[in-house]
Amino acid sequence: MKKTLYLILFTGHLSLLNAQIQIHESCGFDNYLRQNNISVEKFERTVQNYLRQNKSQRNSAMPQSLKIIPVVVHVVHNGGTENISDAQIQSQMDALNEDYRKMPGTAGDGAGADTEIEFRLAKKDPQGRCTNGIVRIKSTLTSHQNYQRADLAKLSSWDATRYLNIYVVKTISGGTAGYASFPGGPTDQDGIVVMHTYFGRTGTASSSLGRTPTHEAGHWLGVYHTFQNGCGTDTCTEGDYVCDTPPAANPNYFCPVINSCSNDFPDVKDQIENYMDYSDDNCKNMFTSGQKERMYATLNTERITVWQLSNLIATGCDSGYVSAPCNAVADFTSNAKNICVGNSVSFVNKSLNNCTTFQWNFPGGNPETSTQLNPVIKYDSTGNYEVSLKATNSNGTDSVTIENYITVSIPPTGRPVPFIENFEEVVFPPQGIILENPDNGITWELDTVAVKFSGYGSAKINNLININYGQADALVFPNMDLTTFTETPIMTFRWAYARSDANYSDELMVLISTDCGATFKQIFYRTGSQLTTGTTQTTPYIPDSSTVWKFAKIQLTPYAFSKNAILKIVNVTDGGNNLYIDSINIGKYPITSRNNFSNENSVLIYPNPFTGNTVVHFTGNFKEKTLVRIFDIFGKEVYYFYFQIASNVFIPERNFKKGIYIMKIFDNNAVIVKKFIVQ
Repeated sequence: MKKTLYLILFTGHLSLLNAQIQIHESCGFDNYLRQNNISVEKFERTVQNYLRQNKSQRNSAMPQSLKIIPVVVHVVHNGGTENISDAQIQSQMDALNEDYRKMPGTAGDGAGADTEIEFRLAKKDPQGRCTNGIVRIKSTLTSHQNYQRADLAKLSSWDATRYLNIYVVKTISGGTAGYASFPGGPTDQDGIVVMHTYFGRTGTASSSLGRTPTHEAGHWLGVYHTFQNGCGTDTCTEGDYVCDTPPAANPNYFCPVINSCSNDFPDVKDQIENYMDYSDDNCKNMFTSGQKERMYATLNTERITVWQLSNLIATGCDSGYVSAPCNAVADFTSNAKNICVGNSVSFVNKSLNNCTTFQWNFPGGNPETSTQLNPVIKYDSTGNYEVSLKATNSNGTDSVTIENYITVSIPPTGRPVPFIENFEEVVFPPQGIILENPDNGITWELDTVAVKFSGYGSAKINNLININYGQADALVFPNMDLTTFTETPIMTFRWAYARSDANYSDELMVLISTDCGATFKQIFYRTGSQLTTGTTQTTPYIPDSSTVWKFAKIQLTPYAFSKNAILKIVNVTDGGNNLYIDSINIGKYPITSRNNFSNENSVLIYPNPFTGNTVVHFTGNFKEKTLVRIFDIFGKEVYYFYFQIASNVFIPERNFKKGIYIMKIFDNNAVIVKKFIVQ
């Protein structure tokens, strides 16, 4: 018996292919609502206002004008069977229209309503060029993580107000078969993502009935699950906000005969035939008139542009348009446009209409020409360089040239290691650290309330109140010259974290780049129980004296050659709780509690306040070469030096303005902190 277990973020039903038994797990739609609750609530107010204002037209027997949705299918593949055929894609388009139009004699001809909505592959791209509505892109993003939805849009996306973007991929993390955006959500996440084995009814999806995209398109059109929020009290104003879908206490699996709620009148059984339940695909055959009303409310508010005649003409989806065989359309993108000398760029071919041959030209690149689908080109000299691509299919050739597409510059000089940050300054982020906060919302901040692993403060991000789920916020460290460390380089830090719900967890990862930020590799990852240090709680998590801070130790040996490595600590929020980071060390020496400083009293600064003859006197068991860094009160590094074993070091007064300064001595297993004053 072959078993394929899959979780659908919206559909949530699970199948055992080639078997009569099915296994099911919970759906991710509730997670989506949590991730986008503000936009979903705003959308719901819009829909309800529209329905109230158009009561006279809410007669299901009254014919509606046909609504046509232009579709573009982005096949994201890595050369495997996930690069599905045009015929498989067309089989899915047929399934969608059979289900939404209730076509007689098909599996979609159930007891429900004809929604009078059709889906058509676009025949013109956003620039008005001939297309078959299919984009094929070779990319590792075909092994898709849910938080990478915006990355898919960066890779390939057509105007979401004019097209339904559908992405077909190899796999989706967590065994998910497909998921969709809800109206009013983030524009860079709009559309549907589906595994290739559940898209269509032929080829790699020969065991599928094509109902996963039917379900997901329902969400894209503003329809909830039939079991949304359980039985509730009022079947019209609660749950899925649709009067004529009987309430259901829970998702239904298989094809059961069940009446799980008794608050509907008349009291009828659960509607397992509805596309928006989790029952088996071969049970489903209907949308209700009420669900159709919601779809039309969505199409007359949040998605009002997509079906307009002017857009149908612009996308080639009007009934009178007849397309000639499409010529090649050359198009490309890349993983980076601004790089450092000696680094490489990975180009991604986005040419349309089944092109078979390609000719690339890269003036200043190595190599300067290529016929590969997705070439990787190295640039060894500074400057601005154009890129051109000529693509050919059976109907002709097209070319595109973009001037000054690649900018190559000299890499910045990395600072010597070790680099140690304890978040002891009052200014945040500390000097040299950059915050990545793409949504300009909740991000890393200085915390002085929690009991830290050591010292005065730590870095914290408040995932408990952050509703932009999937958002990645990073602490980006200054470029490091890892070659300055003669021993094995490592990165260490401490963290503390708790969840707000046992079903959800934020994510913590460390990424490194050795090509000036063009690409990053994940070298550390924790989530769930591996991330947790405290008990699950709905109140803000604050470490106390009993907290056991977890310790991260990451080997940087594979990157010891890099003179300008970029490291960053990333938090991906999922509505968990506070995450704290402290005692970061990049180099060799992990930091322990400040109470363990064996050389704490072996550093004397005199005279203090500072004079021109001020001496730092080092005694004790220091290592042969010890780093000393001096910061002003705002956390800016103003001076650093090394000393050899026990010695006296004269500090030149000319390097300092009047004020208070912090001196950090990086000892074998700790950081000694001293203050001095310049008058």
